[in-house]
Amino acid sequence: MANVTGIINFNTKHLTRGDPLPPYNGKLRVYNMRLCPFAQRTILALNAKNIDYEVVNINLADKPEWLTNKSVFDKVPLIEIKEGVCISESLTIVEYIDEAYPEKPLLPKDPVRKALDKIIVEATGPIVTLVIKSVKAPETITEENISLFYKTLDYIQDKLKERGTQYLGGDEPGFVDYMIWPWFERLLVLNKDDARASIDPKKFGLLMAYLDKMKKDPAIVPYLVPDEIMIAFHEGFKTGPNPSYEVLDLI
Repeated sequence: MANVTGIINFNTKHLTRGDPLPPYNGKLRVYNMRLCPFAQRTILALNAKNIDYEVVNINLADKPEWLTNKSVFDKVPLIEIKEGVCISESLTIVEYIDEAYPEKPLLPKDPVRKALDKIIVEATGPIVTLVIKSVKAPETITEENISLFYKTLDYIQDKLKERGTQYLGGDEPGFVDYMIWPWFERLLVLNKDDARASIDPKKFGLLMAYLDKMKKDPAIVPYLVPDEIMIAFHEGFKTGPNPSYEVLDLI
């Protein structure tokens, strides 16, 4: 299958209240928000499999009225596989993609290994919590949050040692790698000046080497966001009720 990610426009206008629903053109469609880490999981899975798709970005601070007709949860990510048939929730979407497009499988076939990979994804909860709190309410970060965060880093690094492969998924990134990457991408940008949640390259050398390889992966590279745009967008959660979607126009 040809690599199509280079022609996909990730940075379409974020549609808002009053904007019409774009006509369905028959192509797999991703309802997305350019800086949503959950939605990013879907994008990375599609990129990794070189699947052609289109992106419809949504302004989550002022959503189009028609979004509720597509998603019972009224949120992204959401994929439309044919007109009116939609699948939501990031992990469910990625599992569907892996089964519907079996070329270059992301999930292991072995049921035990598949379960263990899913456990690693679930175990990153403390990292998710810390990133969200860092963005929206850094004053609410507790010592317990920090302790659990570092225990999770230890856990992931131990899994890399135990598996002895370049990636948690093997010699190439797989489901587990792409599902946890969005949180690390934000952590490396948003928390690099926060000593409470910094990643010591000496203690976490193997983890940092892994993250550096992930950042260069062909599925990830085209979707990376410049540091200054990520910082500017997330600052909006602290300075106002909602972030400014205008900064995303600069990507």
